[in-house]
Amino acid sequence: MTLGLALLGGPVAVAAQAAYDPMEDLVGTAKQEIRAHQAIESSKARAASDPRRQKVDRGYWQFFQARRDARPGQFCTAVFWKADRMITISGPGGDFKGALLGFVAIEPKDGFPRPDDAKSTQKIEVSLTQGADAPARVTAFNRTIGGLADEITFAVPTVDAALAGMEDRLRFRIDHGGRQVFALEWHSGLAAREQLQRCLRGETVDGSEVP
Repeated sequence: MTLGLALLGGPVAVAAQAAYDPMEDLVGTAKQEIRAHQAIESSKARAASDPRRQKVDRGYWQFFQARRDARPGQFCTAVFWKADRMITISGPGGDFKGALLGFVAIEPKDGFPRPDDAKSTQKIEVSLTQGADAPARVTAFNRTIGGLADEITFAVPTVDAALAGMEDRLRFRIDHGGRQVFALEWHSGLAAREQLQRCLRGETVDGSEVP
């Protein structure tokens, strides 16, 4: 089973994005990590012994609420970060009742879509492949995060549908303009789902991680 997607109108989905966006902080940290890794690339032993670098290279989950003023159980977000890619799952909050599935490229390669206006969100057509499912042509939302990274986001009808589709290992691929622009497989999805469910029940999970 994979995450069921729905086509939602732009204003509804974008309403889940707040003035303060913790993803901007996260991608900023990721950019610094990538640059630091590049700076010590000549010293393989040092890079291999860096615990934080090892964690990012293996991939791990982080959890938080995506708004500073969020009430318990609202705007719960899980992020799987590996190397220069992230997958995000965000739950409902405020007037937004659905969920969002996002794919972030910290250092976008040629072909990864980006709005002409970095402060705007645009609709795009992409092909999404989840696990062993056949590719599906889907409308998605595209935005730039903090001028550092680009994101493709899909609307999921309910957070329950998103949770039900979280397999322990699940690979995603996105094609745009006839070429692959994103590919990443997460692991530890079931443990991440438990943490996300805790947040949705109103428990505090900010700062927690799943390796």
